[in-house]
Amino acid sequence: MTARALALLVGGAATLGGLAPLRADPAGGERVFQRCMACHSVTAGEVGLPGPNLHGVIGRRAGTAPGFRFSPALVGAGARGLVWTRETLDAYLADPETFIPGTEMGLPPLRSADERRDVIDFLERRTR
Repeated sequence: MTARALALLVGGAATLGGLAPLRADPAGGERVFQRCMACHSVTAGEVGLPGPNLHGVIGRRAGTAPGFRFSPALVGAGARGLVWTRETLDAYLADPETFIPGTEMGLPPLRSADERRDVIDFLERRTR
């Protein structure tokens, strides 16, 4: 079976099974993240940007990235146990100010579920 036939078979089965089909563009998250790069880095140890470093963000308690002064709202959310997971990042990126009142983000929320999924995939791959 060719790779193309296998991809079509698996993608079609996932769609029929109610699951999301395989992503056609694995670089999509990196393209979306370029909007975020004015404030955030994914390079370990890099500090001094307007936003926190996102290296290792998945699995980290909110408001705890080294070298960044977080808002009281984000520090409080972390103190109450908020940990960044795929699900919490998705909710935050969709509407940061609703998810954690008192937070600010310089860019508009990522309203597209596909863009959020792609950027979370990128962060997960790039920042382990």
